[in-house]
Amino acid sequence: MRDMRLWRLLLGLMLALAAAGPLEGQATGQITGIVRNSDGQPTASASVMVRGTRISGVTGPDGRYTLPEVPPGSYTVVAALIGYGFATATATVTAGQATQLDLSLEARAVQLEGITVVGYGTQEKRTVTGAVSTITADKLVETPTFNAIKALQDRLPGVDVTNAGNKPGDQASIRIRGVRSITAGNDPLIVVDGVPIAGRLDDLDVNNIVSIDVLKDAASTSIYGSRGANGVILVTTKGAGPGGVQTEFRAGMSYAGQSAYGLPTLMNNDQYVKALQDAAAYAGVSTNPQNLLNNVAYAAYQAGQHTDWQKLIAQTGYQKNAQMGMSGISGNTRFNLSGNYFDQTGTAVGLEFNRGTGTASIDHTQGRLRLGVTGNFTHSLQTVNGGDGLWGAARQQTGFGVPRDSSGALILNPDGDPLAYNPLKLVQGRVSQNRRDRLFASAFAQFDLFPGVNLRVNFGPDYTSASAGNFTGADVQFGGASYRSASYSESSNFQYILDNMLQINRDIGTQHHIDATLLYGIQKSRVVFDSSWARDIPYDEALYYAIGQGDQYLAYSALTESALESFMGRAVYTFRNKYTVMGAVRRDGSSVLAPGHKWTTFPTVGVAWQLGDESFMQRFGWLSSLKLRGSYGKTGNAAISPYQTQGALSNGKINFGSVTAPAYYPNPGNPANPDLGWEKTAKADAAADFGLFGNRLTGSVDWYRENTSDLLLTRSLPGTAGYTSALQNIGSTRNSGLEIQLSSVNLNDPHWLQWRTEFSWAHNKNEITGLAFYSDTTLCPKEAPRCDANNGWFVGQPINTGGQTDPLNSNGGFTGDQQRRTWYDYKQLGVWQLGDSAEAAKYGSKPGQIRIQDTNGDGIINALDKVLQGNTYPKWTASIYNSFKFRSFDLSVLVNIRWGYTIWNTFLPSLFGRNGQLATSYWTPTNPDNVNPSPNLNGSPLAYGNSRGYIDGSNWRIRQVQFGYTLPPEMATRLRVKSLRIYATAREPYVHYTYNYFDPEAYASGSPVYRSLLVGADAVF
Repeated sequence: MRDMRLWRLLLGLMLALAAAGPLEGQATGQITGIVRNSDGQPTASASVMVRGTRISGVTGPDGRYTLPEVPPGSYTVVAALIGYGFATATATVTAGQATQLDLSLEARAVQLEGITVVGYGTQEKRTVTGAVSTITADKLVETPTFNAIKALQDRLPGVDVTNAGNKPGDQASIRIRGVRSITAGNDPLIVVDGVPIAGRLDDLDVNNIVSIDVLKDAASTSIYGSRGANGVILVTTKGAGPGGVQTEFRAGMSYAGQSAYGLPTLMNNDQYVKALQDAAAYAGVSTNPQNLLNNVAYAAYQAGQHTDWQKLIAQTGYQKNAQMGMSGISGNTRFNLSGNYFDQTGTAVGLEFNRGTGTASIDHTQGRLRLGVTGNFTHSLQTVNGGDGLWGAARQQTGFGVPRDSSGALILNPDGDPLAYNPLKLVQGRVSQNRRDRLFASAFAQFDLFPGVNLRVNFGPDYTSASAGNFTGADVQFGGASYRSASYSESSNFQYILDNMLQINRDIGTQHHIDATLLYGIQKSRVVFDSSWARDIPYDEALYYAIGQGDQYLAYSALTESALESFMGRAVYTFRNKYTVMGAVRRDGSSVLAPGHKWTTFPTVGVAWQLGDESFMQRFGWLSSLKLRGSYGKTGNAAISPYQTQGALSNGKINFGSVTAPAYYPNPGNPANPDLGWEKTAKADAAADFGLFGNRLTGSVDWYRENTSDLLLTRSLPGTAGYTSALQNIGSTRNSGLEIQLSSVNLNDPHWLQWRTEFSWAHNKNEITGLAFYSDTTLCPKEAPRCDANNGWFVGQPINTGGQTDPLNSNGGFTGDQQRRTWYDYKQLGVWQLGDSAEAAKYGSKPGQIRIQDTNGDGIINALDKVLQGNTYPKWTASIYNSFKFRSFDLSVLVNIRWGYTIWNTFLPSLFGRNGQLATSYWTPTNPDNVNPSPNLNGSPLAYGNSRGYIDGSNWRIRQVQFGYTLPPEMATRLRVKSLRIYATAREPYVHYTYNYFDPEAYASGSPVYRSLLVGADAVF
C-alpha cells in the first residue's frame, strides 16, 4: 500500500499544480503551411510536429496544416510521411500572428526518421526503442472491406490476420507474434485515440482512420501492463480535422461483385452409381442400381434428372459502400463529421450484412487549455439464415433430387434420404439475425503548465448492445423436429476508462532530451446478459418475437462486473540525439483475482543507439543510417473470469418423497481457488533499423523471444477431493522468431514512372514448455515424451486447441481454432494392394482398405501407433507489395505467401455410400489408387478414413490488385472539386495451392472464400 500512497501523492501534486495554473497564459501564435511531395503536389496525411514539444498535426487532403497555440520563439518543425524522407525547417513564432512554413518531402523508402504513435503519446522514430509497425490511411483504404482488421492483412511482419469466417459480417482473427495462452484469450488490446476500447475494431469506419500502429515488444506494450501481453493496436482517427482547410466536404462510393471459388466438384449421377456398384462388388452383393438406390433416386437416375445443389444456392454477392464527411476550422475550434454505409449480400442465398456508422469530433483551444471529444455510433445487422451449414447441406444432397414439387412447394428430403434435408428449406424456414448497436467516445482535456509540460485527462465511455434472434420452422434442417422453436439473447456491455497523465517532452540544453509520462488510471466494466428459448411457437410469423407464446419456456440471465486500477511511469532519455534509454514501470490491480494476488508489477527497459551517426561510420558512404535497439520487460494477462476465484455453484432438482425442490451444490469443475494469479510474459527483443544508398533501401530486422509462465490450465483432481478439476497457474509456453521488413524506391522520376516495393517476412516458433498434467510416456510420441495426450498438448510442440487430437468431434464437426491445431493421429501409408494380401491379413485388413503405419512394430494398430503429423502454424509468412505511379495513373499489387504448415482436409471424400460425394479416384481391383480406399455402402464410415486428410496447406496468392486514376488539379478545378480519384480493385484474383477444394486459409470454414471486383470513386470538395 505504501507505493499506492506515493502514486496518489504524486497525482495530488499534479492536480494541485493544474488548479494553481491560470487558464489564460501568455499570448501564442500559430504555424501554418502546405506540405508537398517531390512532384510539387499537396500531400495528405503527413504528420507535422514542433520538435521538443507535443504540438503536432496532420495535413488535410489539400496538404494544408495548422499548428495552433504555439508559444513565441524559434522552433524546428518536422514533417514526415511513410514512403518519404522527413523534412525539417525553422520557424519563428510571434504572439498573435500566423507564421507561414511550407515543407517539401522527397520520395524515400520507409523511414527511420519522423514521428510515430506510441502508447500514451507520440515519439520521434529516432528515439523509439521498441518494435512498432505502422500502416497509414492510403494503404488501409485500398482493401475493400468494412473491417479495419482485415485491411491489416499481409501488411505488417509478425501481424497474422486470418478470416474467422467468410459470411458477410464475419470477423477476422489477429495474432501478434504468435499465441501465448492455451485456455485464455490471445487477442491484442485495441486503443483508439489513446483510449482502450471494449468492443471490436470493425465498429470503426476504415475511411476515418489516419494510421494504425502495432506495438509488439515489451518496450512498447508493457506500459499497458496486464492488457499488453498479446500486443497492442493503436488506432489514430481523423479526430477534429487536423488539416488547415477552413471547410471541406468528402464523398466516396464503391460497388463490388463477388463470387465463391474453390468449390469441390461433386459426383454426377453416373459417377455416383458407379461408386455404389464398385462398393457392392467389393462387398460381394448385387450391383443392380435398383438395389443400391431408393425409389426416388432410382426414378431420377432412370429419367436422367440431375441437380447441382451448390449452383442452386450460389449467387453473385454484392458489396456497396458509401461515405460522406466534412471537416473545418473556425478560429480555435476544429470539427469533423463523417458517415458511412456498408451493405453486402453473400455468395449464397440467405446471407446479408449491413452497417451504418457516424462520427462527430470537436476540438477547442482556449489559452493553455485544450478540450476535445470524438463520438462514434455504429449499427449493424447480420443475417445468416442457414449459416455456414448451408454449403454442407448442399453437398449432402445427391444429384437425384429436385428442390420443389409440381406445386412449387419445397421438398423436405429431395432425394428420398430422410437424413438429407433441402438446403433451400433451411434458408426459407429459418431466420437468424445478429444486431449490434455501439456508442463509444474518447474525450480529453489538456492543460499546458509551461512549454513541454502538460496535464492531460482521457475519458472513454463505451456502450454496446448486441442481440441474436433465431427462429427455426418445422421440418427445416437435419436433426430438426416437427415443431417451431425460437431463441433470443441480448447483452449490454458498458465500460469506461479514465486516465490522468502528467506529460513532459523537453530539450535540456542542446544535447539532452526527456520524454516522460506519469499515469494513474481506472477501468470499470459491467455486462448484463439474458436469453430465452421456447418450442411449439404457434405460427411462423411470430419468429423470435413471441417466445412467451411457446411451450417449455427456458430463461437465463447473468451479471458480471470487473474493475482495473493502474499506475504507470515511463521516461525516455536521449543524449546527443544518438543514445536513448527508456525505462517504464506499470502496476495493475484487478478485481477478478483473489486478495493477495490482485496486484502485480510490469517493468521494462529499452535502449537505442544511432550507430550510423558515429564519426567512424561515415566512411561507409553506402550506409545512410543504422540504429541498434533492444528491450526486455514483462507484461501480463489476468485471463480469469470475474468471480472464478470464488468457486461456482450448480443447480438442479432433488426429490423429497413426492416433493421436488430446487437444490444448489458446488460445481465439480470450478472449485474456489484464492491462489489464482496473473499469466505473465517476459519479452526480449533485439533489432537493427537501417537505410542504404541514400535511404533508397530501408529496413529492419527483429529477433524476439517471449516466455509465458503461470499459464492457466485445468488440472484433474481425484474423486476424493469432491471435485473433478480445478483451474491453476501451472503451464508455460514460448514464442521466438525473426522478422524482416524492407522498403525500396526502385524508380523515382516524378515526370515519368515511380515504383516502390515493400517486403516483409516473418518466422514464429510456438511451443509448449510446461503442462499441468503428463500422460504415461507410452501415450506420447517420441518427439514429445512429455505430453497430455488427452488434450493433444505436447511439450516442444505448438499449442493445440479443441481439447482432443482428432480433427472432428463425435458429431462430425471441426473442433478448436482452425489456426491453432497440432495433429496427432494415425499415419496413412497408402492403400493395401492386391499383392499385400498376406501382410494386410496380419492386421485384420485386406486389399482395398487403408494401410496404417504400425509405429511401434507390435503387429497391432491401436492408439500407441499415433504420430505427430504437423500443425497449422506456418513456418514462415511473407508479403510483397509493389506500387507504381505514371503521371495521374497508379497501380498496386499485393502478394502473400504462407508456407510450411499442415491442414486437415474437411472436404475429404467420405466414400461411404450415402449422401453427395466428391468426385475423386478410389481403389478398385483395376484402379490401384493409393490414397482413397474402396467405397463402402449404406453410410458405413471408412476405417481410419480421417488419416487421409493431413495435407500441406502452403499457398501463395495475389491478394489484391488496384488500378486508379486521379484527375489532374486543373481538370479537377474545372469540375469544381479539389480532388477526384476513380479506381478498380480485384481481390483474390489468383490463389495457388497443391490440393483441390476450398482455400487453405479457410479450410475449416463452412462458407467458401470469394473473389471480388470493385469499382469506386472518392472526391473532395
